[in-house]
This record gives sequence, C-alpha cells and structure tokens, in this order.
Amino acid sequence: MPLMLELKYEYFPNTWPGRIKLGELVLGLLCMMCAAPAYYATQHWFLLVVTFAFIGSLFFSVYYLCLAEPLNKLGVNWVMAEFWFTAGSTFFYFTAFLAQLVDFAGWEDEEFQYWIDAQITAGVFGLMNTVLYGAGGYLIYVDWQRNPTGLAPTPTPA
Repeated sequence: MPLMLELKYEYFPNTWPGRIKLGELVLGLLCMMCAAPAYYATQHWFLLVVTFAFIGSLFFSVYYLCLAEPLNKLGVNWVMAEFWFTAGSTFFYFTAFLAQLVDFAGWEDEEFQYWIDAQITAGVFGLMNTVLYGAGGYLIYVDWQRNPTGLAPTPTPA
C-alpha cells in the first residue's frame, strides 16, 4: 500500500511556532556558514550543537509539513518530544554561543581578522537562535499543556 503524503504548508506562514521554526532553520544555516570549518574545541562544540539542533528542527518542520498523519499512528506524543528537544536545544545553544563568544571575543590578528570576525558573528547568530528556540519552546509548552496526550481530539457525534 503506497503512502500518500499531503503537504500542509499553512503551518509555517500562518502560525507563530511555524514562523519561529523557519527562523531557527535560517539562523542555524547562518551559524554553520560562519563557524565552519572548525579548528578549535569551542568551534567543534558550537558546530555540534548547531548541527544537531538544525537536523532536529528540520525533522519537526518536515513532520508538520507532511508527516503528521502517518507518524501519529505510532502512538508517540510528538508535541512532548518536540518540547523536550526544543528545551534541550535552547540550553545547549546557550552553552555553545557563550563558549564561542568568550573564546573569540578577545582575539586580534591582522592577517586572520576576517576569520575571527566570522566566529564572533556565528556566536551572535547563536545568541539570536537561542532566543528563538526559547520562544518556540514556550509556545510548544503552551500547546502541550492544552493537549497533554498529544492525540487528535475525538470528533463529537452528530
């Protein structure tokens, strides 16, 4: 039996969690572009956090775009899973951008100043993404508290 997927793109432009998720993806890409390639331990940590958060956000974006119906049959509370993922990503993003800024803010080098500035810029984008993940986590938490089981509401009989 083939799997039919219906694209539900209305989630992204019409809801705040969808808009925030798009912002997380864009800022995650900018973080990766500015911080790569990694040469130092703080860069490795920063890029690890950014990459895992990006992949998770990409999964939940695709979930809301077209996989909600097939994956809801598994009986997993996806809203709770997304909340814990977002809460963890917020914490790890906080540690990563802080390490990135603390490590590179004091550096000065005539020959490689553009690279140092790119690392600081990546840390600032990480700061902004931390705020977005925190806001997204709050909105997901509110949604989770409205429907703790994560199941679709049963239709009322006619």
